[in-house]
Amino acid sequence: MGRLMTDTKRASRSPLIIASAIGGLYKFAGVGLAFLVLLVLAKQMTPVEFGIYSIGFSIASAAWSLATVGQPVSVVRFWPTLEEKYDTATANFVLIRGLKIVSIGAALMLAAFGVISLLDLNLGAVSASSSALLWTGLFTVALAYSQFLCFALRAQGLLNWSLVPRDILWRAGVIVIALAAGDLTGVQGIALTGLVLTTVTLAQLIKMLRIQGPNGEKFQTRRPPQEEIAKMQSAQWGLYGVNIARQWLQQAATIVVAIVLGPVAAGAFFAAQRLANLLSLVLVGTNQVSGPMIARDWHAGRKDDLQKLITAVVVFTAATSVLGLIFFGAFGGWMLSQFDPSYRNVYWALIAMACGQLVNSACGPNGNLLNLAGEERSLLKVSVVSGIANIIFTAGGAYFGGVLGAAIGTAMATVLWNLWATLLCARKLGILLVHPSHLRNVRTTLKEVIARKRGRKGKTK
Repeated sequence: MGRLMTDTKRASRSPLIIASAIGGLYKFAGVGLAFLVLLVLAKQMTPVEFGIYSIGFSIASAAWSLATVGQPVSVVRFWPTLEEKYDTATANFVLIRGLKIVSIGAALMLAAFGVISLLDLNLGAVSASSSALLWTGLFTVALAYSQFLCFALRAQGLLNWSLVPRDILWRAGVIVIALAAGDLTGVQGIALTGLVLTTVTLAQLIKMLRIQGPNGEKFQTRRPPQEEIAKMQSAQWGLYGVNIARQWLQQAATIVVAIVLGPVAAGAFFAAQRLANLLSLVLVGTNQVSGPMIARDWHAGRKDDLQKLITAVVVFTAATSVLGLIFFGAFGGWMLSQFDPSYRNVYWALIAMACGQLVNSACGPNGNLLNLAGEERSLLKVSVVSGIANIIFTAGGAYFGGVLGAAIGTAMATVLWNLWATLLCARKLGILLVHPSHLRNVRTTLKEVIARKRGRKGKTK
Protein backbone atom coordinates (compact mmCIF):
# COMPACT_ATOMS: atom_id res chain seq x y z
CA MET A 1 0.00 0.00 0.00
CA GLY A 2 2.83 2.38 0.85
CA ARG A 3 4.36 1.93 -2.57
CA LEU A 4 1.02 2.54 -4.23
CA MET A 5 0.57 5.75 -2.30
CA THR A 6 4.01 7.26 -2.97
CA ASP A 7 3.56 10.74 -4.42
CA THR A 8 6.62 11.52 -6.48
CA LYS A 9 5.28 14.97 -7.35
CA ARG A 10 2.64 17.18 -5.84
CA ALA A 11 -0.28 17.29 -8.26
CA SER A 12 -0.91 20.99 -7.79
CA ARG A 13 2.52 21.61 -9.32
CA SER A 14 1.92 19.38 -12.34
CA PRO A 15 0.55 20.55 -15.68
CA LEU A 16 -3.21 20.72 -15.68
CA ILE A 17 -3.78 18.11 -18.35
CA ILE A 18 -1.43 15.53 -16.80
CA ALA A 19 -2.77 16.03 -13.30
CA SER A 20 -6.37 16.06 -14.52
CA ALA A 21 -5.70 12.86 -16.46
CA ILE A 22 -4.39 11.21 -13.30
CA GLY A 23 -7.36 12.45 -11.30
CA GLY A 24 -9.73 11.42 -14.07
CA LEU A 25 -8.11 7.98 -14.25
CA TYR A 26 -8.56 7.45 -10.52
CA LYS A 27 -12.12 8.73 -10.69
CA PHE A 28 -12.87 6.58 -13.72
CA ALA A 29 -11.55 3.52 -11.90
CA GLY A 30 -13.40 4.57 -8.75
CA VAL A 31 -16.70 5.06 -10.52
CA GLY A 32 -16.24 1.77 -12.32
CA LEU A 33 -15.72 0.11 -8.95
CA ALA A 34 -18.70 2.02 -7.51
CA PHE A 35 -20.80 0.58 -10.31
CA LEU A 36 -19.48 -2.89 -9.48
CA VAL A 37 -20.20 -2.35 -5.76
CA LEU A 38 -23.83 -1.57 -6.49
CA LEU A 39 -24.03 -4.37 -9.03
CA VAL A 40 -22.56 -6.95 -6.64
CA LEU A 41 -24.76 -5.82 -3.74
CA ALA A 42 -27.85 -5.84 -5.97
CA LYS A 43 -27.03 -9.42 -7.01
CA GLN A 44 -26.61 -10.40 -3.33
CA MET A 45 -29.92 -8.82 -2.29
CA THR A 46 -33.58 -8.97 -3.22
CA PRO A 47 -35.04 -5.83 -4.86
CA VAL A 48 -36.64 -4.89 -1.54
CA GLU A 49 -33.34 -5.25 0.39
CA PHE A 50 -31.44 -3.34 -2.28
CA GLY A 51 -34.05 -0.60 -1.96
CA ILE A 52 -33.40 -0.48 1.79
CA TYR A 53 -29.66 -0.27 1.12
CA SER A 54 -30.18 2.55 -1.38
CA ILE A 55 -32.22 4.52 1.17
CA GLY A 56 -29.53 4.13 3.87
CA PHE A 57 -26.78 4.99 1.41
CA SER A 58 -28.62 8.12 0.27
CA ILE A 59 -29.33 9.28 3.84
CA ALA A 60 -25.67 8.89 4.80
CA SER A 61 -24.52 10.59 1.59
CA ALA A 62 -26.74 13.57 2.39
CA ALA A 63 -26.23 13.70 6.18
CA TRP A 64 -22.40 13.63 6.31
CA SER A 65 -22.37 17.30 5.27
CA LEU A 66 -24.07 18.19 8.57
CA ALA A 67 -21.04 16.89 10.50
CA THR A 68 -18.32 18.70 8.53
CA VAL A 69 -19.39 22.34 9.13
CA GLY A 70 -18.02 23.36 5.73
CA GLN A 71 -14.47 22.21 6.50
CA PRO A 72 -13.76 20.18 3.30
CA VAL A 73 -14.14 23.21 1.01
CA SER A 74 -12.63 25.50 3.65
CA VAL A 75 -9.37 23.55 3.68
CA VAL A 76 -9.10 23.65 -0.13
CA ARG A 77 -9.76 27.37 -0.06
CA PHE A 78 -7.46 28.42 2.80
CA TRP A 79 -4.59 25.90 2.90
CA PRO A 80 -3.13 26.83 -0.54
CA THR A 81 -3.54 30.58 0.07
CA LEU A 82 -1.93 30.49 3.54
CA GLU A 83 0.87 28.24 2.28
CA GLU A 84 1.62 30.70 -0.52
CA LYS A 85 1.26 33.79 1.71
CA TYR A 86 3.09 32.46 4.80
CA ASP A 87 4.48 28.91 5.03
CA THR A 88 3.45 25.24 5.32
CA ALA A 89 3.27 25.23 9.12
CA THR A 90 0.84 28.17 9.08
CA ALA A 91 -1.27 26.48 6.42
CA ASN A 92 -1.37 23.29 8.52
CA PHE A 93 -3.34 25.21 11.16
CA VAL A 94 -6.30 24.90 8.77
CA LEU A 95 -5.96 21.09 8.79
CA ILE A 96 -5.92 20.70 12.57
CA ARG A 97 -8.68 23.24 13.09
CA GLY A 98 -10.84 21.47 10.52
CA LEU A 99 -10.16 18.04 12.00
CA LYS A 100 -11.29 19.20 15.45
CA ILE A 101 -14.49 20.72 14.07
CA VAL A 102 -15.32 17.61 12.05
CA SER A 103 -14.72 15.40 15.11
CA ILE A 104 -17.19 17.43 17.17
CA GLY A 105 -19.73 17.36 14.35
CA ALA A 106 -19.29 13.61 13.87
CA ALA A 107 -19.87 12.92 17.58
CA LEU A 108 -23.08 14.98 17.53
CA MET A 109 -24.25 13.26 14.36
CA LEU A 110 -23.67 9.79 15.78
CA ALA A 111 -25.56 10.77 18.95
CA ALA A 112 -28.45 12.08 16.83
CA PHE A 113 -28.75 8.78 14.94
CA GLY A 114 -28.65 6.97 18.29
CA VAL A 115 -31.58 9.01 19.61
CA ILE A 116 -33.57 8.61 16.39
CA SER A 117 -33.03 4.84 16.51
CA LEU A 118 -35.01 4.76 19.77
CA LEU A 119 -38.07 6.16 17.99
CA ASP A 120 -40.60 4.22 15.94
CA LEU A 121 -40.30 5.99 12.59
CA ASN A 122 -42.65 5.45 9.67
CA LEU A 123 -42.42 7.84 6.73
CA GLY A 124 -44.91 7.11 3.97
CA ALA A 125 -43.96 3.77 2.43
CA VAL A 126 -40.77 3.47 4.51
CA SER A 127 -40.23 2.21 8.07
CA ALA A 128 -36.79 2.34 9.71
CA SER A 129 -35.35 -0.26 12.11
CA SER A 130 -33.01 0.75 14.93
CA SER A 131 -30.14 -1.33 13.50
CA ALA A 132 -30.53 0.30 10.08
CA LEU A 133 -30.38 3.76 11.64
CA LEU A 134 -27.34 2.97 13.81
CA TRP A 135 -25.32 1.53 10.92
CA THR A 136 -26.39 4.43 8.71
CA GLY A 137 -25.10 6.75 11.45
CA LEU A 138 -21.72 5.00 11.48
CA PHE A 139 -21.53 5.19 7.70
CA THR A 140 -22.42 8.91 7.86
CA VAL A 141 -19.56 9.62 10.28
CA ALA A 142 -17.11 7.64 8.14
CA LEU A 143 -18.16 9.64 5.08
CA ALA A 144 -17.71 12.93 6.98
CA TYR A 145 -14.12 12.12 7.98
CA SER A 146 -13.38 10.67 4.55
CA GLN A 147 -14.64 13.76 2.72
CA PHE A 148 -12.61 16.10 4.92
CA LEU A 149 -9.42 14.07 4.57
CA CYS A 150 -9.82 13.71 0.80
CA PHE A 151 -10.09 17.48 0.46
CA ALA A 152 -7.25 18.12 2.94
CA LEU A 153 -4.84 15.82 1.10
CA ARG A 154 -5.97 17.22 -2.24
CA ALA A 155 -5.30 20.80 -1.06
CA GLN A 156 -1.71 19.76 -0.35
CA GLY A 157 -1.37 18.26 -3.83
CA LEU A 158 -1.30 14.63 -2.63
CA LEU A 159 -3.63 13.35 -5.32
CA ASN A 160 -2.82 9.66 -4.81
CA TRP A 161 -3.61 9.72 -1.10
CA SER A 162 -6.66 11.87 -1.70
CA LEU A 163 -8.29 9.56 -4.25
CA VAL A 164 -6.92 6.01 -4.06
CA PRO A 165 -8.10 4.99 -0.55
CA ARG A 166 -11.71 6.09 -1.02
CA ASP A 167 -12.24 5.73 -4.74
CA ILE A 168 -10.41 2.42 -5.19
CA LEU A 169 -9.43 0.59 -1.99
CA TRP A 170 -12.75 1.16 -0.19
CA ARG A 171 -14.87 -0.03 -3.08
CA ALA A 172 -12.62 -2.94 -3.97
CA GLY A 173 -12.74 -4.06 -0.33
CA VAL A 174 -16.54 -3.96 -0.26
CA ILE A 175 -16.73 -6.00 -3.48
CA VAL A 176 -14.38 -8.72 -2.22
CA ILE A 177 -16.10 -9.09 1.15
CA ALA A 178 -19.61 -8.98 -0.33
CA LEU A 179 -18.77 -11.73 -2.83
CA ALA A 180 -17.33 -13.86 -0.04
CA ALA A 181 -20.32 -13.23 2.26
CA GLY A 182 -23.03 -14.39 -0.14
CA ASP A 183 -26.62 -13.23 0.39
CA LEU A 184 -26.94 -9.93 2.25
CA THR A 185 -29.69 -7.83 3.73
CA GLY A 186 -29.86 -4.10 3.13
CA VAL A 187 -28.72 -3.36 6.69
CA GLN A 188 -25.76 -5.73 6.34
CA GLY A 189 -24.78 -3.95 3.13
CA ILE A 190 -24.80 -0.56 4.90
CA ALA A 191 -22.72 -1.98 7.77
CA LEU A 192 -20.18 -3.52 5.41
CA THR A 193 -19.86 -0.32 3.39
CA GLY A 194 -19.35 1.80 6.50
CA LEU A 195 -16.80 -0.47 8.19
CA VAL A 196 -14.55 -0.77 5.13
CA LEU A 197 -14.67 3.00 4.59
CA THR A 198 -13.69 3.56 8.24
CA THR A 199 -10.60 1.39 7.76
CA VAL A 200 -9.24 3.22 4.70
CA THR A 201 -10.09 6.62 6.21
CA LEU A 202 -7.89 5.86 9.22
CA ALA A 203 -5.00 5.30 6.81
CA GLN A 204 -5.63 8.73 5.25
CA LEU A 205 -5.69 10.38 8.67
CA ILE A 206 -2.34 8.86 9.62
CA LYS A 207 -0.86 10.01 6.30
CA MET A 208 -2.07 13.60 6.76
CA LEU A 209 -0.52 13.85 10.21
CA ARG A 210 2.81 12.42 9.00
CA ILE A 211 3.30 14.71 5.99
CA GLN A 212 6.70 16.38 6.06
CA GLY A 213 7.44 19.96 5.08
CA PRO A 214 9.43 21.02 1.98
CA ASN A 215 12.73 20.84 3.92
CA GLY A 216 12.04 17.46 5.49
CA GLU A 217 10.75 18.76 8.84
CA LYS A 218 7.98 16.85 10.60
CA PHE A 219 4.35 17.94 10.56
CA GLN A 220 4.14 21.31 12.25
CA THR A 221 1.45 23.90 12.84
CA ARG A 222 1.72 27.62 13.45
CA ARG A 223 -1.17 29.90 14.35
CA PRO A 224 -1.83 32.43 11.57
CA PRO A 225 -2.65 36.10 12.25
CA GLN A 226 -6.07 36.67 13.82
CA GLU A 227 -7.43 38.31 10.67
CA GLU A 228 -6.82 35.06 8.75
CA ILE A 229 -8.68 33.06 11.39
CA ALA A 230 -11.51 35.58 11.25
CA LYS A 231 -11.78 34.98 7.49
CA MET A 232 -12.10 31.22 8.08
CA GLN A 233 -14.76 31.72 10.74
CA SER A 234 -16.71 34.10 8.52
CA ALA A 235 -16.57 31.82 5.48
CA GLN A 236 -17.25 28.47 7.14
CA TRP A 237 -20.97 29.02 7.78
CA GLY A 238 -21.67 29.96 4.20
CA LEU A 239 -19.62 26.98 3.02
CA TYR A 240 -21.48 24.81 5.53
CA GLY A 241 -24.87 25.86 4.20
CA VAL A 242 -23.81 25.37 0.59
CA ASN A 243 -22.42 21.93 1.36
CA ILE A 244 -25.59 20.81 3.11
CA ALA A 245 -27.90 22.17 0.44
CA ARG A 246 -25.75 20.76 -2.37
CA GLN A 247 -25.64 17.27 -0.86
CA TRP A 248 -29.38 17.23 -0.28
CA LEU A 249 -29.89 18.41 -3.85
CA GLN A 250 -27.91 15.38 -5.02
CA GLN A 251 -29.13 12.75 -2.56
CA ALA A 252 -32.64 13.65 -1.38
CA ALA A 253 -34.34 12.39 -4.54
CA THR A 254 -33.91 8.71 -3.67
CA ILE A 255 -35.28 9.33 -0.17
CA VAL A 256 -38.28 11.18 -1.60
CA VAL A 257 -38.96 8.39 -4.10
CA ALA A 258 -38.80 5.85 -1.28
CA ILE A 259 -41.35 7.79 0.78
CA VAL A 260 -43.75 8.26 -2.17
CA LEU A 261 -43.30 4.99 -4.09
CA GLY A 262 -41.61 2.54 -1.68
CA PRO A 263 -38.21 0.80 -1.44
CA VAL A 264 -38.47 -1.23 -4.67
CA ALA A 265 -39.01 1.88 -6.80
CA ALA A 266 -36.31 3.66 -4.78
CA GLY A 267 -33.83 0.92 -5.64
CA ALA A 268 -34.53 1.25 -9.37
CA PHE A 269 -34.36 5.05 -9.20
CA PHE A 270 -31.12 4.85 -7.20
CA ALA A 271 -29.49 2.61 -9.84
CA ALA A 272 -30.55 4.96 -12.67
CA GLN A 273 -29.33 8.03 -10.80
CA ARG A 274 -25.94 6.51 -10.03
CA LEU A 275 -25.47 5.61 -13.68
CA ALA A 276 -26.51 9.11 -14.78
CA ASN A 277 -23.96 10.61 -12.40
CA LEU A 278 -21.21 8.96 -14.46
CA LEU A 279 -21.56 11.80 -16.94
CA SER A 280 -20.02 14.14 -14.36
CA LEU A 281 -17.06 11.82 -13.83
CA VAL A 282 -14.54 13.90 -15.77
CA LEU A 283 -15.71 17.10 -14.07
CA VAL A 284 -15.17 15.51 -10.66
CA GLY A 285 -11.70 14.37 -11.74
CA THR A 286 -10.67 17.83 -12.96
CA ASN A 287 -12.08 19.42 -9.80
CA GLN A 288 -9.59 17.40 -7.78
CA VAL A 289 -6.80 19.33 -9.50
CA SER A 290 -8.37 22.66 -10.45
CA GLY A 291 -9.69 23.50 -6.95
CA PRO A 292 -6.33 24.56 -5.43
CA MET A 293 -5.38 26.26 -8.73
CA ILE A 294 -8.61 28.30 -8.71
CA ALA A 295 -8.00 29.39 -5.10
CA ARG A 296 -4.42 30.46 -5.82
CA ASP A 297 -5.21 32.32 -9.05
CA TRP A 298 -8.25 34.17 -7.71
CA HIS A 299 -6.68 35.34 -4.45
CA ALA A 300 -3.46 36.29 -6.26
CA GLY A 301 -5.44 38.43 -8.72
CA ARG A 302 -4.51 36.36 -11.79
CA LYS A 303 -7.97 36.71 -13.35
CA ASP A 304 -6.95 36.18 -16.98
CA ASP A 305 -5.08 33.00 -16.08
CA LEU A 306 -8.13 31.83 -14.14
CA GLN A 307 -10.41 32.48 -17.10
CA LYS A 308 -8.22 30.36 -19.36
CA LEU A 309 -8.15 27.57 -16.77
CA ILE A 310 -11.96 27.56 -16.46
CA THR A 311 -12.46 27.53 -20.25
CA ALA A 312 -10.07 24.60 -20.63
CA VAL A 313 -11.90 22.60 -17.96
CA VAL A 314 -15.37 23.33 -19.40
CA VAL A 315 -14.44 22.33 -22.95
CA PHE A 316 -12.87 19.09 -21.74
CA THR A 317 -15.75 18.06 -19.43
CA ALA A 318 -18.56 19.02 -21.82
CA ALA A 319 -17.10 17.05 -24.73
CA THR A 320 -16.69 13.86 -22.71
CA SER A 321 -20.22 14.15 -21.28
CA VAL A 322 -21.77 14.32 -24.75
CA LEU A 323 -20.05 11.05 -25.61
CA GLY A 324 -21.36 9.55 -22.37
CA LEU A 325 -24.95 10.53 -23.17
CA ILE A 326 -24.68 8.86 -26.57
CA PHE A 327 -23.38 5.71 -24.87
CA PHE A 328 -26.30 5.67 -22.43
CA GLY A 329 -28.71 6.10 -25.31
CA ALA A 330 -27.36 2.91 -26.86
CA PHE A 331 -26.59 0.75 -23.82
CA GLY A 332 -28.46 2.30 -20.88
CA GLY A 333 -31.20 -0.33 -20.78
CA TRP A 334 -28.67 -3.16 -20.75
CA MET A 335 -26.66 -1.51 -17.96
CA LEU A 336 -29.78 -1.11 -15.81
CA SER A 337 -30.75 -4.74 -16.35
CA GLN A 338 -27.46 -5.85 -14.79
CA PHE A 339 -28.77 -4.71 -11.42
CA ASP A 340 -32.11 -6.42 -11.87
CA PRO A 341 -33.97 -7.33 -15.08
CA SER A 342 -36.95 -5.22 -13.97
CA TYR A 343 -34.78 -2.08 -13.85
CA ARG A 344 -34.78 -1.95 -17.66
CA ASN A 345 -38.19 -0.30 -17.25
CA VAL A 346 -36.57 2.88 -15.91
CA TYR A 347 -34.47 3.47 -19.04
CA TRP A 348 -36.11 6.82 -19.80
CA ALA A 349 -35.60 7.89 -16.20
CA LEU A 350 -31.89 7.26 -16.74
CA ILE A 351 -31.89 9.36 -19.93
CA ALA A 352 -33.74 12.22 -18.19
CA MET A 353 -31.25 12.38 -15.32
CA ALA A 354 -28.32 11.95 -17.72
CA CYS A 355 -29.48 15.09 -19.56
CA GLY A 356 -29.36 16.93 -16.23
CA GLN A 357 -25.81 15.72 -15.64
CA LEU A 358 -24.83 16.79 -19.14
CA VAL A 359 -25.81 20.36 -18.22
CA ASN A 360 -23.88 19.96 -14.96
CA SER A 361 -20.70 19.00 -16.84
CA ALA A 362 -21.17 21.68 -19.49
CA CYS A 363 -21.30 24.34 -16.76
CA GLY A 364 -17.92 23.23 -15.39
CA PRO A 365 -16.58 24.07 -11.91
CA ASN A 366 -19.14 26.84 -11.28
CA GLY A 367 -19.83 25.91 -7.64
CA ASN A 368 -16.13 25.42 -6.90
CA LEU A 369 -15.33 28.82 -8.39
CA LEU A 370 -17.97 30.64 -6.33
CA ASN A 371 -16.95 28.90 -3.11
CA LEU A 372 -13.24 29.48 -3.54
CA ALA A 373 -13.70 33.10 -4.62
CA GLY A 374 -15.61 34.00 -1.45
CA GLU A 375 -19.13 33.98 -2.89
CA GLU A 376 -20.32 31.10 -0.73
CA ARG A 377 -23.30 33.09 0.58
CA SER A 378 -24.55 33.76 -2.94
CA LEU A 379 -24.13 30.08 -3.77
CA LEU A 380 -25.96 29.17 -0.54
CA LYS A 381 -29.09 30.93 -1.80
CA VAL A 382 -28.86 29.01 -5.08
CA SER A 383 -28.35 25.70 -3.29
CA VAL A 384 -31.19 26.20 -0.79
CA VAL A 385 -33.72 27.21 -3.45
CA SER A 386 -32.61 24.42 -5.78
CA GLY A 387 -32.64 21.88 -2.94
CA ILE A 388 -36.21 22.78 -2.01
CA ALA A 389 -37.17 22.71 -5.68
CA ASN A 390 -35.59 19.26 -5.99
CA ILE A 391 -37.79 17.87 -3.21
CA ILE A 392 -40.94 19.49 -4.64
CA PHE A 393 -40.21 18.56 -8.26
CA THR A 394 -39.20 14.99 -7.39
CA ALA A 395 -42.13 14.38 -5.04
CA GLY A 396 -44.62 15.85 -7.51
CA GLY A 397 -43.09 13.96 -10.39
CA ALA A 398 -43.12 10.69 -8.45
CA TYR A 399 -46.74 11.15 -7.39
CA PHE A 400 -48.03 11.94 -10.86
CA GLY A 401 -45.51 10.16 -13.10
CA GLY A 402 -43.81 7.41 -11.09
CA VAL A 403 -40.06 6.90 -11.41
CA LEU A 404 -39.86 8.75 -14.75
CA GLY A 405 -41.67 11.76 -13.31
CA ALA A 406 -39.31 11.78 -10.33
CA ALA A 407 -36.30 11.64 -12.66
CA ILE A 408 -37.55 14.59 -14.71
CA GLY A 409 -38.08 16.56 -11.51
CA THR A 410 -34.55 15.79 -10.33
CA ALA A 411 -33.07 16.79 -13.69
CA MET A 412 -34.99 20.09 -13.62
CA ALA A 413 -33.54 20.93 -10.19
CA THR A 414 -30.01 20.10 -11.39
CA VAL A 415 -30.40 22.37 -14.42
CA LEU A 416 -31.78 25.17 -12.24
CA TRP A 417 -28.79 25.00 -9.87
CA ASN A 418 -26.21 25.01 -12.66
CA LEU A 419 -27.68 27.79 -14.79
CA TRP A 420 -28.15 30.03 -11.75
CA ALA A 421 -24.60 29.36 -10.48
CA THR A 422 -23.19 30.03 -13.96
CA LEU A 423 -25.00 33.36 -14.10
CA LEU A 424 -23.53 34.29 -10.69
CA CYS A 425 -20.01 33.50 -11.90
CA ALA A 426 -20.46 36.03 -14.71
CA ARG A 427 -22.18 38.72 -12.64
CA LYS A 428 -20.27 38.47 -9.35
CA LEU A 429 -16.81 37.43 -10.54
CA GLY A 430 -16.69 38.49 -14.18
CA ILE A 431 -15.72 34.93 -15.15
CA LEU A 432 -17.47 33.34 -18.12
CA LEU A 433 -17.33 29.57 -17.95
CA VAL A 434 -16.59 29.58 -21.68
CA HIS A 435 -14.85 32.78 -22.81
CA PRO A 436 -15.44 33.40 -26.55
CA SER A 437 -11.87 34.53 -27.30
CA HIS A 438 -10.43 31.45 -25.61
CA LEU A 439 -12.99 29.12 -27.13
CA ARG A 440 -12.05 30.20 -30.66
CA ASN A 441 -8.60 28.75 -30.16
CA VAL A 442 -8.93 25.98 -27.60
CA ARG A 443 -5.56 24.46 -28.45
CA THR A 444 -3.72 27.71 -27.72
CA THR A 445 -5.63 28.12 -24.45
CA LEU A 446 -4.68 24.62 -23.31
CA LYS A 447 -1.03 25.20 -24.24
CA GLU A 448 -0.94 28.44 -22.24
CA VAL A 449 -2.45 26.74 -19.17
CA ILE A 450 0.11 23.93 -19.37
CA ALA A 451 3.01 26.34 -19.90
CA ARG A 452 1.96 28.42 -16.91
CA LYS A 453 1.82 25.37 -14.64
CA ARG A 454 5.20 24.18 -15.88
CA GLY A 455 6.61 27.61 -15.16
CA ARG A 456 5.15 27.47 -11.66
CA LYS A 457 6.66 24.06 -11.12
CA GLY A 458 10.09 25.39 -12.08
CA LYS A 459 9.80 28.24 -9.57
CA THR A 460 8.90 25.91 -6.71
CA LYS A 461 11.89 23.62 -7.17
